[in-house]
Amino acid sequence: MILERIVIGIGILLAHVLNGTNLFDIGTAIKPDFMILLVIFFALRKGGLSGLWVGFIGGLLTDAALGGEEGLGGKIFYKIGIHSLSFSIIGYLLGKFGRISYNENFVSISIFAFTLTLITRGLTYMLFTFFFHPNLNYSFVATSIYNAAIAPLTFFTLSWIYKLESSENIR
Repeated sequence: MILERIVIGIGILLAHVLNGTNLFDIGTAIKPDFMILLVIFFALRKGGLSGLWVGFIGGLLTDAALGGEEGLGGKIFYKIGIHSLSFSIIGYLLGKFGRISYNENFVSISIFAFTLTLITRGLTYMLFTFFFHPNLNYSFVATSIYNAAIAPLTFFTLSWIYKLESSENIR
């Protein structure tokens, strides 16, 4: 049990590192979001609680990578919790209610990745706008399309790494 959580933690750190690199970027604005793919994977394969905690920890890492922003009076404001909240909500709800409609095939994985990336990024953007200010450089559709394109290979790789068969899908 502890070893499984350590390996999942290493996966979260690897997704965080891959999000921070420009290795998979196409141009300046098109880049994948590996963290949300990891949240979707664990929510669909292991359920709502796994989606919740992978989303929470992955979201905190994503928020920490944003750094601070200088506000009025020269104060530095950190946006900790925005991604964490949206990833946790999506991970939990998908794990609880979305597993029923999930089928293990390339089309289903791509549709889930596109739709959930779009929803998650929309929710995150709304939280940014509500608590801070609109981020005009935030990509919705391009990131969702990119995630949908790489999701089948990512899910296959994660299934192999974590040794999760599709029979473990519904418990």
